[in-house]
Amino acid sequence: MRGWTMIAGALALLASPVAAQETRVAPEDHAPPPATLEKMDWLVGQWIGTGIGGAPAMESWLPPSGGTMIGSFVQETDEGAIRFTEHLYLMEEEGTLVLRLKHFNADLTGWEEKDGMLTFRLIAVEDCAAYFHGLTLRCDGEQGLLAAVRMKSAGEKLSELVFRFRRAGDTAIPDCAKYETTSYSTCFALALDQEQGTRQELADAYRTELADGRAATSAFDKSEQAFDAYLLAECGEGADAESLLCQYQLTRDRNRSLRANWLVP
Repeated sequence: MRGWTMIAGALALLASPVAAQETRVAPEDHAPPPATLEKMDWLVGQWIGTGIGGAPAMESWLPPSGGTMIGSFVQETDEGAIRFTEHLYLMEEEGTLVLRLKHFNADLTGWEEKDGMLTFRLIAVEDCAAYFHGLTLRCDGEQGLLAAVRMKSAGEKLSELVFRFRRAGDTAIPDCAKYETTSYSTCFALALDQEQGTRQELADAYRTELADGRAATSAFDKSEQAFDAYLLAECGEGADAESLLCQYQLTRDRNRSLRANWLVP
């Protein structure tokens, strides 16, 4: 885990261009813009998604208290254990916002020194987005959160880690224990197959029992085709854990929509 400490320690210092550009950097003389936590109310809540290597990750943010929003991040292993966590403070300071965080191993030992922390200065704040030096938090669709951090790996190569989450309560990570597997790719694939089967059953029920004439069936078919296009654009066709989880979550949402909007006599 010490290698991650070295990576993290370089984040706030980087100013060279990288290929992916979710993150931004500021010149040394940059003055952070005025901002308050009122611009960050969209961030409050619990978010669930995939992180490093496709393993599950979670991020949570509490409402502001005394000019500070407290957040936490959990990165799991492929086996479902804690890999590391982060404790985050998003703070109002000198008329702007600053984000500070500390890393912890699974046994609660810290990565940084006792009084050390990483500090990310604000570059820009927009509706549903905040760009700090080397770190980005922004909306990713209606119920998604994208978090990106710029890092320096071995050999001084610059890259980004990008995490995508969906708001808990709207979507969830499947219970892999029911599938008797510790492989998240296998688990998500099985869960997706189950939701796809349910979608087919709901579609068949509509077409054979509730559709009233050719026009209604045509409208339903167009809706199904539009969802297939959206699913492909949003998740891709990959067999990796991140793509499979995305397909599972959106198909699960689609099945809720079919029940609520189409399967009504």
